[in-house]
Amino acid sequence: MFTCKGFKKVTIASEMDLKPFMNLMVVLIPMLLVSAEFAKVAVVDINLPEDRKSGANNHNRQTERPEPKDGLLSLTAIVTDSVLTIGARGGFMPSIAYREYHEYVAKDDQTKFVVTYEPGVIPKHPLSGRMMNLNERQNILLYASDENQNLIKRYYTKDNELLTDGNGETLASLAAGDTVYTDNNPKRMVVVKNIADFELKPLSVYDELQNRLIKLKQRYRDVKDANEIIIAAENGVLYDKIVQIMDKARAADYPDIMISKLRS
Repeated sequence: MFTCKGFKKVTIASEMDLKPFMNLMVVLIPMLLVSAEFAKVAVVDINLPEDRKSGANNHNRQTERPEPKDGLLSLTAIVTDSVLTIGARGGFMPSIAYREYHEYVAKDDQTKFVVTYEPGVIPKHPLSGRMMNLNERQNILLYASDENQNLIKRYYTKDNELLTDGNGETLASLAAGDTVYTDNNPKRMVVVKNIADFELKPLSVYDELQNRLIKLKQRYRDVKDANEIIIAAENGVLYDKIVQIMDKARAADYPDIMISKLRS
């Protein structure tokens, strides 16, 4: 075998072909921009209502309707760690007190369970006893409660649609022959034939929020800021809750959403 000494292997550098990558970016960037959602962030001074509790009487009575001034409604959804309140220039609607639950799905064995939320407490797997990870939390559930912390129950369809009467009030009882409406936007009329086709279950705060926002939209459709809503969150409110409130606001036809920090 012969070897040549004094010669070095010469490597000729070739330019990287970036055309496939550029083609991908040309397609990907517009798609991301189209699917992106933007929210305005602001700090708004808001005075909380004196009565921040919500009892059964508040849910059963006709909700108060704030009156706009200067052509602006300034609709605001105020969320704290235990209460959600809708307010505007004219005042506040009855607050919705709630109890908070977190739904988890274990990654190792797909066990699904719900726990009562306690700040600073990490839930454990009901079978193995291991500490759950935050990324295993699938959903944050908020259920309306009365002054005694008892869950308020209302009727839903089998497809999880909240039912209301003709005035938009949620229903604690049903009878065959009743004409009711779902809280969709637009609403869907349903004639009750068999009560077994419906379920009485805890009232979701998100559903009640959407129901109230739809009623406000119908009443104040012509105000200058009819498409706007401010979501004011207290310190410590989990962002996932704010996201679900934003989703319900969009479903009620409020596309312009501003997120603000609630000052104490």
